[in-house]
Amino acid sequence: MMSENDLETMYNKLTELSQSKDFEVTDENRTVALFRVGIEYGAANLGFPTMVFLISKMLTTSLGIMSSDETETFEDALNEFKEYGQIRH
Repeated sequence: MMSENDLETMYNKLTELSQSKDFEVTDENRTVALFRVGIEYGAANLGFPTMVFLISKMLTTSLGIMSSDETETFEDALNEFKEYGQIRH
């Protein structure tokens, strides 16, 4: 099972790749590429309904963070997987 350190390492590598100057790609296109990879990977490995629910949960969390709700974290979405083995909906 992936450890917190593995998750952080993966996140850091994806961040580094997405910010790389090796590609002449706009910020908008970089964002779309990251979303596309996440959606395609999620649909293939989690199933489309679970992946869409996860996106919804992350959007809700993002809006909470944007509104300065200090209790909102992206880890909360992942905790549902840890606790139940899948997202319950």
